Parts: sequence; structure tokens; C-alpha cells
Amino acid sequence: MIDIQKQTLKHANTLQGVIGDNLFPELQHVSDVKQVLELMMGLAQNISQEQLRAVIFLNQLGENKLIHPNGNPYEKLTKDIMTDYKTAVANPAFYLDTIEELIPKPPKPVVFAPSGKQVNTGRE
Repeated sequence: MIDIQKQTLKHANTLQGVIGDNLFPELQHVSDVKQVLELMMGLAQNISQEQLRAVIFLNQLGENKLIHPNGNPYEKLTKDIMTDYKTAVANPAFYLDTIEELIPKPPKPVVFAPSGKQVNTGRE
């Protein structure tokens, strides 16, 4: 009798888990997401060819001793563009896509026809 009660309680907990939307594993550690995002901060946005050409042009312009005899006045600007500014103007979708990829995906359903052949559901 006690085994039946334990089994019924186990089934009830399973049913409650399904009803409570606990079908798939939950993300246990926020620190993992934070660590990935901190790693990606320096990689936030690729510099386009045009932007890279502009940085190279500023560096070459700053090295011209006829125009700038006291040194390269653009050095701090080009350094900031390559580090701080590229993360400041990064598209938020970049970070959202990263977070979305960290969330476990539900398994794809496998559907069989009455003949026993697998049916493609069209979900990719």
C-alpha cells in the first residue's frame, strides 16, 4: 500500500512538473552567462573595412612629420576606436543572440506515419 502511495506521489510530482512548465532543464548558473558576456565584451563588434581603412589613414596622417611635428595627435582616438568605442556602439542583438544560444533547446519531435516511416515535420 505504501509503495502505491509513493508511486502515485511520484506521478503527481511529474505531472506537476509538466504543468508547471519544467519540461526542459533550466539554466542553473547566472554566473556562466555573465562570464560568457564578459568574454564577449572585447569582441563585441567587428570593425568594417571602411572603419579599418579610416583608422589606418588616421595613423598614417598622424605619422606625417610635416603636418604634426610634435607627434601623432590621433593615437588616442584610434586606440579608443579599436577598444572602447566598438563595444559602446555594439548592436544589442549581438548580446541577445549570445544569450539565446546559451538557453537549452527542446528536442525536435520525431513523428512516424502509420506505415512506420519517419515523417518530416518541417521544423528545423
